[in-house]
Amino acid sequence: MSNATRSIVLGILLLLAACVPAAGTLNVTLIADGETRTIATDGRTVHDLLVEAGVTLDEDDRVTPPENTFLTNNLTVRVVRVEVRSETEQQIIPYGRETVRDATVPAGETRLLRAGVNGIQEFTYAVTLEDGVQVERRLVRQTTIQEPQNEVVLIGARESLTAVPISGTVAYISAHNAWVMRTTTSNRRRLTVAGDLDGRVFDLSPDGTILLFTRYATDTLNSLWMIDTISADAEPVRLQVDNVLWAAWAPNGEQIAYSTGTPRDDGPPDWEAANDLFIARPRADDGQLLGRRRILAPSAGGTYGWWGTTFAWAPNGESLAYARADEVGLVDLFAETAFPLTSFPPFRTYGNWAWTPAVAWSPEGRFIATVIHGPSPTGEMPEDSPVFDLYVLEAWLEEGQPVTPSLTVKLAPEVGMWATPSFSPSGDWIIFGRARVPYTSQTSSYELYLMDRDGSDRRLLFPSDPSEPGLDYPGVAWDPWDGRFLAVYQGDLYLVATDDQVRRVSDDGAISTVRWAGLVAPQEEEEE
Repeated sequence: MSNATRSIVLGILLLLAACVPAAGTLNVTLIADGETRTIATDGRTVHDLLVEAGVTLDEDDRVTPPENTFLTNNLTVRVVRVEVRSETEQQIIPYGRETVRDATVPAGETRLLRAGVNGIQEFTYAVTLEDGVQVERRLVRQTTIQEPQNEVVLIGARESLTAVPISGTVAYISAHNAWVMRTTTSNRRRLTVAGDLDGRVFDLSPDGTILLFTRYATDTLNSLWMIDTISADAEPVRLQVDNVLWAAWAPNGEQIAYSTGTPRDDGPPDWEAANDLFIARPRADDGQLLGRRRILAPSAGGTYGWWGTTFAWAPNGESLAYARADEVGLVDLFAETAFPLTSFPPFRTYGNWAWTPAVAWSPEGRFIATVIHGPSPTGEMPEDSPVFDLYVLEAWLEEGQPVTPSLTVKLAPEVGMWATPSFSPSGDWIIFGRARVPYTSQTSSYELYLMDRDGSDRRLLFPSDPSEPGLDYPGVAWDPWDGRFLAVYQGDLYLVATDDQVRRVSDDGAISTVRWAGLVAPQEEEEE
């Protein structure tokens, strides 16, 4: 080795020797966990010092100088405890207020339609603490966990009620109780108080003196009752039949017809229809059904027969119209036989319900107005067609058979499944509902239209303003002697005349069904 090389090696060794701390005890100051300590240590690095002092670090803590630093005498080592944690805060999003002018609320008054609900917004922060002191707060997520709902207040826009004279008897369901009106629309009286009418059967006798109705029952699907509408202290009488899906008074006011079902507990609907038909004479003393006669035996009832069949008495009391999900026809009471008048594809609801059309007779008993499920204009399967048309069918029997060839006329296209057409008592007009959105008629609201019985002179009656809500269900109750009818609208009764005059005659806000009947002419009734 040359002299030059020896000199270089010697210099490197001297440099290394200078970097290694001298052997022996060192005095080092340690600042950690709120304490300052002077420690005499034989350790060589900061890491050794921390181990000797029993100081444990986690992954977020910070040490100055770093752990691999060699100790020197009088060195100060600082441990900073670092904690990163998540914090959440919730803040209220205040709800707003909407006001809506409403013709069902008296002018000058307000009514809370929907209470406001505050929203909730949640903020998530990452918070950094050094030795327990916050040094950073950073927003990492902002979430709305509940949207606010505005308060909706109805501003009154209706005038006070004025009593309107009426003839006959009006009966209606309000908040699941039966009520009756006579003489004027202000003269009304509650018939039941339990709030348990199910609305499945609600029918006045032709003279308006007896109401037939069904109630919810705990041990059966429902129970059938009747009550005198004239006597102030009358008590409802339970008839000796349960599980009634349809019932109505015969035109003679002495008999009723009814159809039954069987309760089910395996999911909705909670019944299975028998598609039968009985006639009997109810006795008011004890509810016995006298002279009961079965007209139609139980049957499958065609497609969706589990839902049931609806019926309507012919004006002469000798037959009934029937309707089910795929057929409309006649029942001959003497032959105890059903005859189909027309058939159509059933409507596939994709749910636990079935559609059946309403049927209504012309006053002379020759025609039936109904709704028929029509073919699709856009090529869907027949069962999926959204089209429902209003038809009039010739419906009278000749020698025990429907007259042939029978007349079948489409009077109004695409009216919607709940159009519920009906003839006026004079037979001159037909009133029907038309869906505002005909191709989604099962959920659409409806408007009432009037037309001549041949389908001509069709015009909108109610509600006349397109900006007003439509009717949920366009069934009406005709005045037995006059060109006017009662309709349920926004939970109240509206008296509508064929000359377009409209009056609201109730302020219940909870009415769902109405009937109107009476055989005595108005002048004769007033003399009584």
